[in-house]
Amino acid sequence: RQPHDMARSDVPKVSVDSSIRRLDLTALKRYKKHFNLKSATTNNKDDLQAAVIRHFASQLRADSGKTERSFLKFLKERKSSDKQD
Repeated sequence: RQPHDMARSDVPKVSVDSSIRRLDLTALKRYKKHFNLKSATTNNKDDLQAAVIRHFASQLRADSGKTERSFLKFLKERKSSDKQD
């Protein structure tokens, strides 16, 4: 098995799974950086997706929606600052 296959097998099934799998590599890297995820490699999309899904699922258990709102706020602020440059 490839390392990314192993990562996918322990990924929890969450309702946002398909949405996260549609994110591009740049968005996954931003999520990793914003939430300071240590476990994911930076350039392997499958590994990043698995890490983001695991993190998102753990956060949903802790506080439903807070993680998503925080990340969306981060993206919105980043988009605003990119337009100002």
